[in-house]
Amino acid sequence: MNLLENIKLALEGLRANKMRALLTMLGIIIGIASVIAITSLGDAMSNTLNETLSNVGGRNIQLYVMPKDVDGTYSNSDEDNITDEMIERFRQRYGDEIEGLEISNNVGAAKTVDVIPQQEMKITGANHDYFTVENVKIVQGRAISDRDVEGEKNVIVISSIMQKNLYGEGSDPIGKEIKVETTYGTESFYVVGVYQDPMEDATQSAMMVAMGGSGRSTAYIPYTTAKNITNDTTKGYSMIMLMASPNVSSTELATKAAAYFNKFYPESSNSKVEAQSMESIMKEMNTAMSQVSMAIAVIAGISLLVGGIGVMNIMLVSVTERTREIGVRKALGAPNSAIRIQFLVESMIICIIGGILGILLGAGFGALGGLLLKTAVVPSLGSIALAVGFSMAIGVFFGYYPANKAAKLDPIEALRYE
Repeated sequence: MNLLENIKLALEGLRANKMRALLTMLGIIIGIASVIAITSLGDAMSNTLNETLSNVGGRNIQLYVMPKDVDGTYSNSDEDNITDEMIERFRQRYGDEIEGLEISNNVGAAKTVDVIPQQEMKITGANHDYFTVENVKIVQGRAISDRDVEGEKNVIVISSIMQKNLYGEGSDPIGKEIKVETTYGTESFYVVGVYQDPMEDATQSAMMVAMGGSGRSTAYIPYTTAKNITNDTTKGYSMIMLMASPNVSSTELATKAAAYFNKFYPESSNSKVEAQSMESIMKEMNTAMSQVSMAIAVIAGISLLVGGIGVMNIMLVSVTERTREIGVRKALGAPNSAIRIQFLVESMIICIIGGILGILLGAGFGALGGLLLKTAVVPSLGSIALAVGFSMAIGVFFGYYPANKAAKLDPIEALRYE
């Protein structure tokens, strides 16, 4: 009996006992569906997270000054900060490898005055490169310029949401005065630009809030103006941000930048400069998410073991029910290998059909989860191939014992079986 005849025989047996076959497959279906759904959702969430992080700075590198000791007995002072001279020398040395160098500070929560409706916001001081490094897209007017920073001007860049709330849809706020009340007093600014607020995108908004954002729009002013408002007399910068050029590895540039700035700190210094790239953070997060998804998938895969045991059980029942048939085949000259293959094929067919149904069910659950998370969820070809292969392996592993038992039946005893 060839392989095709064995497959036909197995399918006829399944059709003759549809309910029993379905119940036998149930463990396989649930296990495969769980694994496919979990891995698909995990991949989709990783892709969404990577896309969001890339949009907010996939090539960014954070440089920050920190104490060398780990016991917390020393705190950084102004003398330990990165200076403008260090930054200028770094630009001269690595200017071709960086697309932007961000300097920023925080004013804090604020709100407009003398206008209805009142608009709450956060105010951040920034230099010109901030808008490049943080991927802030100007849709009207311009960004903060170097001249604004040098002149410590009272200019402001507002969000598209603030523009609509304060001036109406499609308005032109450029050049208009806006009064803002901060913790430090009331200041007047002139609007020079409007940027596209990512909070207008529901997915981006949810992701930013989940990452610790407040959901409040940010307005940008020159960082020198921000220092004046907050009476900040700090010299230098405890933290700056770089953006690597498109063809430059941010991880390698982070290593170079840390080594370069640390040259300005002698061995006797209590401080050092550390660098961390967004690329390395993304890799760590992807690794962590993959490990979590794998752990959950393994737990879900335990049901496959239960399903395999069910397959073994039903095949043993099948061998018992067909003992006389096995005796007849052996009496007609069928070798042990032919009997063994017949029952192995039947076991594999049960598991493969269960695996296919599990893949379809898992893809459906994954798509449903994607709708709830507002992201596209598509099972990878790798996970589908793995699921089918695992189903076949279960069929062979759990089907071998019943098949071998059938092959070893004594033909005379089998023919006597009632």
